[in-house]
Amino acid sequence: MIITDIKEIRLHVPSHAFDSIDGLVGYIDNSEHDFLLQPLGQPLYDKLCDWYNQNRNTISTVEDKDTTYYNRLLLMAQRCVAFDAMRRMAGAQGISMNNAGINQMIADDYPKADRESIADAKSTYREESHAALNRLLYTLEQWCKDNSETADSEKREITDLWKQSRYFYLAGNMLIPSVVVLQEYLDYLDSREKFIRMLPDFRFIQEEVLAPAIGEDFLDWIISQVVNGQLDDNQSTVMSRILRKLRKIDTCYLEGRTNVIKVDKQRKIDAHDEGVRLLGQFCVYCQQHQDDILEALGDKAEAYRNSPLYDEPKQTPDSGASPSGCRCDDFNGPDMAMHVTMPLL
Repeated sequence: MIITDIKEIRLHVPSHAFDSIDGLVGYIDNSEHDFLLQPLGQPLYDKLCDWYNQNRNTISTVEDKDTTYYNRLLLMAQRCVAFDAMRRMAGAQGISMNNAGINQMIADDYPKADRESIADAKSTYREESHAALNRLLYTLEQWCKDNSETADSEKREITDLWKQSRYFYLAGNMLIPSVVVLQEYLDYLDSREKFIRMLPDFRFIQEEVLAPAIGEDFLDWIISQVVNGQLDDNQSTVMSRILRKLRKIDTCYLEGRTNVIKVDKQRKIDAHDEGVRLLGQFCVYCQQHQDDILEALGDKAEAYRNSPLYDEPKQTPDSGASPSGCRCDDFNGPDMAMHVTMPLL
């Protein structure tokens, strides 16, 4: 666990009036494993717990330029867990189960909260927990971008461990690799936590819609160029235009199938139809610019030739051939005997 003292809860949620953490341990443990573990990944979570246990007495509660990277990560992770644990607890904390049955505990100097107040508190805790998680993921994303050999050793270790998580979305194999890219094509809440939850939708679209339509090898080549930083959608080359078109198609299909973000029923239908139409237009575009695509792929041109998009060039007849392609002069020249077709019996 990364929270073992009531003071650590008060650091992030100062409005509580608990004297001991004993009654919160179960909620905290559930929050760490259900809410925090998957975004961090098991290796990074385990390492953070080990670091917390070894440095519990020297942890800084203020983040500044002298705060170590593990200390910063801990503070952000604790904030996620604290708000989520309070959300879990809000609906059940005033209920007491005992030998006489189920009672409601009411303090003399604290009036009983009504149902609406409890619902508002849970909603606020939920929003704050997701905001804290979004900040945590954003920070890890920025640390990954600055993970050079000269970077701090703790930063490199943290980012290397995070890359082992199956929720590390910058690792590649994604046509839309980050929430920053998605935001350019779909205007929704800039939430990395929601983006992570939409990864199964993105993988389904890539594997079951785009790959069969344009070819697995061609799609893999495009994604590899994106991951290696050799291709982006801000350039004016034919491959950049292809990338933009594919990302628009990906986004339309996403709207049509995901339940992570709110999309009304009619928009789902319209988005799916748009995706189908754009995919058809994309195939036509590729066939019209086939020579440019093959030139851009260079020695990897076979990836496109193996795709359903490839349009085999038609054989052009020689200049000396007849319109049908037959070279009659080869047989009926002055120095050749006339060839006569034998009658059919």
